[in-house]
Parts: sequence; structure tokens; C-alpha cells
Amino acid sequence: MNSQIQQYLKLIQFQGSLEPSIKLLGQLQTRHLHIIPYENLDVALKNGISFAIPDLFQKIIIQHRGGNCFELNILFSWLLRELGFSVTNRYAQFWRNVEADTPVEDVPMHQLLLVHFAGQSYISDVGVGAVAPCKPVPLIAGHQHREGNELYKIERDEVNGWMLYEQTKHDWRLLYSFFDDANDAKFAPRLSKQKNKIAMIRTPRGRHTMLNNEFRIYEGQSLTTYSTHNEKDWRQALHRFFHITLD
Repeated sequence: MNSQIQQYLKLIQFQGSLEPSIKLLGQLQTRHLHIIPYENLDVALKNGISFAIPDLFQKIIIQHRGGNCFELNILFSWLLRELGFSVTNRYAQFWRNVEADTPVEDVPMHQLLLVHFAGQSYISDVGVGAVAPCKPVPLIAGHQHREGNELYKIERDEVNGWMLYEQTKHDWRLLYSFFDDANDAKFAPRLSKQKNKIAMIRTPRGRHTMLNNEFRIYEGQSLTTYSTHNEKDWRQALHRFFHITLD
């Protein structure tokens, strides 16, 4: 095992067998989601972004930052391939919180991973940050996937391709959709439209979220909201809740 893999596994606090399996994939995915946050600060602050593995490794593993879905899943796919998994990167349309009449070309783009193991493909995704599966989801039409109180299902049709739904209090809501031949040709201009500073991370008991100067801490059934009023307090809260330090 090379030193970069060791550094990656140390950061996400993983110890155990590295023999490729769906169990291992789920362990790595969960640890990743609990340690490395989704955040778009470089986009919001108009800093440059590189999707090259050395640059992603430096930012996320060495500097203890997070990233957007492209950064996070590209680096995670590199880790999985280094450990012997068969992985395909897929680009999706992210439908959560999108108005029903939104033109398709304005729907945010997303990246996810398909991991192929023992003749079956699984969705593995460390790039959502908010509520989404923490374990691999078999890519089988009609399959339902439960994690605690969360329930998801996979569907497929000719119009939207593969679709991952999440159960809400009253209905099923489309989280994202993608096609077998999806590519990244249209993601860059949509990515550049993000203006709000956003950070999200899952925790064993809930999640932490940030939208500009408002921080929300979800623990079980409780919610604590914390607002900052100056740059110093914001940076301290960013480090406290997401372990992010900006230069």
C-alpha cells in the first residue's frame, strides 16, 4: 500500500481488511461521509478548482478541506480503483429542491459512482453531503434501500434513465437521475453559477449544514441554529463544525 492510500485511510479513520467487497465499500463510503464535508467554498469565493488527482489529494487529504460532488467523487473513485474496485464515474441531474417547471438545462449537475462487483452495479456517492444513502445502493429497477429511518428506491424509464428516489413524509421525491452513457460535457457552466457558501457533513447522529453565515446542527430529532456576524466568528464555526481552515 502506498503512502497516499495510507494517508487517505488515516484521515477517514478506517482500519480493517482491504479485500474488495461490498461490505468494505460501505465502510469506506460511510467513513468518508462522516469525515470529509461537501463544501463549495472555492466556487463561491471564485477560487480556481482542479479535478486532477494530485490537486484533489492536496486539498482534501493534506489540507483537510472538502469539495463539491465532482471533487469528492473523483478522488473517492481514485481510492477505490487503487484498492482494486471496478468503478465508473457517472454524471447526473440533481433534482432535490428544484422547481417542477425548471428547464432541464438549468437542473444542477451531479457526479456519482457506479461500482461493479460480482456481476452487479451499485451506486456509491460521497458527494451529496445532505441526507442521501451512506451505503452502496444496488442498481436494480424497483429495488428499495433502507438506512435507519431513511428509505430510497431505484426506478428506470426511457425519459430520465436511472432514478434514485427518497421517501418523504407524504410521497417519493426524485433525488437524481442519470443515463448509462452520461458524461460531463455540461457541468462546468452550471457549477460556476453557485454563489452561496455551502457546507454539509453527515454525522453518526445527524448532520451539520452551513448556508453563508447560518449553521444548523441536526442531532437525532433536535435542531440547533447558530448564526455568525463577522468573518472571525464564521471561520471559527467553519472549523468547529466542519474542521475546515481556510488560508
